[in-house]
Amino acid sequence: MAVEFINDTAKFTDMVSIEEAEALYNWFLEGGKRKIDLSEVSHIHLACLQLLLIFKPEITALPKQDDLRMFFTEGGK
Repeated sequence: MAVEFINDTAKFTDMVSIEEAEALYNWFLEGGKRKIDLSEVSHIHLACLQLLLIFKPEITALPKQDDLRMFFTEGGK
């Protein structure tokens, strides 16, 4: 599974596909302060990215790839 849920943190690894969107959505709906670790992600399906933009969790680690990191930093840096 490309998303591992550990308490209040979701760790994204490799390719996060549309199949992870429903589980991610339900995890957000459970409430609480959520955190996301993107340090190991190589691809995020748009549906999952939209959930991050809607729920605005704390990002604890940014993606290593510049083309993904730009979505989570001001000015893409």
